[in-house]
Amino acid sequence: MFKGSLTILSAITLLSWGATASSADVAAGEAKAEEACADCHDPSDWEGEDAAAIAEMIRGVVSGEVKHKGKLDLTDAEIADIAAYWASASGS
Repeated sequence: MFKGSLTILSAITLLSWGATASSADVAAGEAKAEEACADCHDPSDWEGEDAAAIAEMIRGVVSGEVKHKGKLDLTDAEIADIAAYWASASGS
């Protein structure tokens, strides 16, 4: 019973993440990246990376797990938006 519940919970989590990722707003991501990231980063910095990999890296910065010049306070939606923008702008 527990194993089946865990499988269902995992599937729901993946489906909800996919819905969030697919609803990312590239225009909002561009605006937020210009505001929070453009002093040091350009979309070409992420060439070859997909939005999921970029979002994971940004989450690491926000959580403090990845060393970064300054502290970032971003919501999950903002992270998804920036990642979608950088991935699309870099041709990924």
